[in-house]
Formats: sequence, structure tokens, C-alpha cells
Amino acid sequence: QLQRQCGSIVHIGSIHSQLTKPGFTAYATSKAALAGLTRAMAVELGGSVRVNAIEPAAIATPMLEVGFADAPHLKSQLQAFHPTGAIGSPADVARAVLFLLDPANSFLNGCVLPLGGGIHSRLHDPA
Repeated sequence: QLQRQCGSIVHIGSIHSQLTKPGFTAYATSKAALAGLTRAMAVELGGSVRVNAIEPAAIATPMLEVGFADAPHLKSQLQAFHPTGAIGSPADVARAVLFLLDPANSFLNGCVLPLGGGIHSRLHDPA
């Protein structure tokens, strides 16, 4: 049914599909699977439906703020770790989704777009 229609699907993944930390095995695995699903669906449906994904890093949400409640210094550390010096906003996510949905970008299919203020390109060097 889906193949008979035109459209665009955008999956919301996570930076954890590419970069993760201890204790996130199941989450990282599920996000890596979502990236694979995005590419596979793009091939399967590509004649009529485009399928892309975004992989946000830290986004300023109420859930993230709860994590900083007991350790506010972690927020500034996380901001500093992003090459842009900032945590993303929900509006950043929305703009990325709109970009991928835009018919003017009709040749984008199977794209897994990093959305992390450059964190996907940063090599952590504790030295």
C-alpha cells in the first residue's frame, strides 16, 4: 500500500547509533537498527516514498533537564563538548525534519543526518 503513494518518512534516531557510552548497549543497538531500517526502506520504497533519518545528540528537553537537576555542572560540560558550544533545541530537530521533508530535497533518500553541533565529528581526547 505504502509503495503506491508518494511521500516522505523521517525517522528520529540518536547519536548513539554511531557514538555511545557504557550502559547504553540496548539503546545504541536499537538506534543503529533504526539507521539500517532507514536505508533499507529507502531502497525498498525509493520509487515513491523517500525515507531519511536524523540522529540528534543532546537536545534541551525536560528529560535532559531532569538529568542536570542534581549535577548542574554537567550541563556546562556537555555544552562545552559540542563543537558549537551549545546543546541543541527542539526547534533544531524540527528544522532538520522539515529540511528532509521538503520536496525541493527530493534526491535525498536513505540519508541518516547527524544533528549534533559537530559532536559526530569530534574525537574525544582526554589528554
